[in-house]
Amino acid sequence: MNGLINEIQRGCLDDNISVESLLRRVKLAATKLGLGQLETWVDSELNGYTSGELPDHRKLHGQPAAWNPYNGWIPIQTADEFMTELLSTARVAQSIGSLRDLVSREGNGLYHFPIPPEIVIEINKMTNFQTARMVVQIPRGGIVGIVDFVRNKVLDWSIEMERNGVLGEGFTFNATEMESAKTVMTTFNIGRIGNFAGNMGEGNTSGDIALTDASVSEVRNTMQQLRDAAPQLVDAGARSDLAETIDAVIVETEKPAPNRTALRGLVQDVRTALTGAAGNLTAEGAIALVGGLLKLLGGG
Repeated sequence: MNGLINEIQRGCLDDNISVESLLRRVKLAATKLGLGQLETWVDSELNGYTSGELPDHRKLHGQPAAWNPYNGWIPIQTADEFMTELLSTARVAQSIGSLRDLVSREGNGLYHFPIPPEIVIEINKMTNFQTARMVVQIPRGGIVGIVDFVRNKVLDWSIEMERNGVLGEGFTFNATEMESAKTVMTTFNIGRIGNFAGNMGEGNTSGDIALTDASVSEVRNTMQQLRDAAPQLVDAGARSDLAETIDAVIVETEKPAPNRTALRGLVQDVRTALTGAAGNLTAEGAIALVGGLLKLLGGG
């Protein structure tokens, strides 16, 4: 009898088998092998990402646009590089099945992903017209890319399992295969699964385990963006020591083993330093980014 891993491989090569069907088989294999964090990633792809920071393949860049009742969709333009990056990034959290259905039904036009309401409010304050509809316009190819990414990663994962002797007999795996699978998952990166902190071979939750390199990099990269925008944020009302507060976070991320609790507290300090600038468009975007980091670190 063929094993589950080989069945997954065949499915990856058959375009008639949907990516969500493949993911259900991966979830079954992950459960049998005791790969709790892989199962978490599969659940997020199948059901949509409902909390925490999105993996990189779920962040797409496009054209921000606002609805004008006279001219239709018009581009949103700003000279602020930080805000340009924020407004042009669509965070695609929908389930993989809904994305596959979307690209199978529509033509080759643009897909619209809403800009967060708090950012829309601030943009309205700065313009001569009011609109409740602001979106990031994403070409069809961007959505197709997400679906293809997941299918390709599942194939990569199944190949890595086979390479390490994990094939199974039917829907079962022996003890040696289970140990091999857990060893492989300590280094295999699937869909920036590193955002789910911890050893990929264990069923831990993110609140009681060490940070991963991926989550630390997420914090560092975001803080470096904010550091560049610090002078204009201070001009908008943020605390005068904002730059130093951001630097403290960056220093912690550069340690060989950053402490989750310390890092969360330092990021919270950055959010506090930004509150005086609330109401400024750039500051609202910065506060939203910091809030996302706090969720990633297990805070609120």
